[in-house]
Amino acid sequence: MAEPEIVTDFLGLGGRTALVTGASSGIGRAVALQASRQGMRVALVGRVEHSLREVEGNLHGTGHLVVPFDLTDLEGIQGMVANVRDYLGPLDALVHSAGAHSVTPLRTVKPAAAESLLTLNVTTAIMLSKAFRAKTVHTADASLVLLSSVAALAGQPAASLYSATKGAITALSRSLAVELARDGIRVNSVAPGIVDTPLTEVMRAELGSAGFERVVAAHPLGLGTPDDVAAAVLYLISPVSRWVTGSTLVIDGGYTAQ
Repeated sequence: MAEPEIVTDFLGLGGRTALVTGASSGIGRAVALQASRQGMRVALVGRVEHSLREVEGNLHGTGHLVVPFDLTDLEGIQGMVANVRDYLGPLDALVHSAGAHSVTPLRTVKPAAAESLLTLNVTTAIMLSKAFRAKTVHTADASLVLLSSVAALAGQPAASLYSATKGAITALSRSLAVELARDGIRVNSVAPGIVDTPLTEVMRAELGSAGFERVVAAHPLGLGTPDDVAAAVLYLISPVSRWVTGSTLVIDGGYTAQ
């Protein structure tokens, strides 16, 4: 009896292209690195060019692109995405990982801070989605993945503003999934628990040691890593998930299971 053939390219991402925001660190960096290991060409988008260059130097394969860009330039997003398309060809995926965290008690929230966080975490996602929707930008079976958070699903003290932005991302991905299906674009979001990234260090400083330890203890499997989340993102941008859209994939070490 013949041995069964072993198929190693389960995700089928070889030769595909992706634009990844927030690619210089954390989850975005992990997504870019893992995507390149699967044979994808990646456009690395972030504000600091030398940080993007460091990531580029660790990517597998060739044909990648470094795109220094500040996403708060909302009017420039469409042109930036079009330029990436001109270099890489039509995009198979866009992963929006860039964003900011905020631990702000409601009594201290200022209008300017609220507007700034909403712009960075929500408006940029809307404008990137609009740019990706353009007919010449995406392929016929494209995938858009937006980074939400478990803060959108479970209440946390001093996180109302941040939770609101991530709740908006979850709602946005569901609505876009219905609207963009006719364009051949699947839209999903990923809701990570607390992941060990540079942003986590900011949270540790804001909460103090005791407060941060309580956060860690709330995750039955402990804190996650960027690679844990990146693996979920790669599934959602791959042909394997062709019948998945409008979903929020929770990757949280059991945080929301309690």
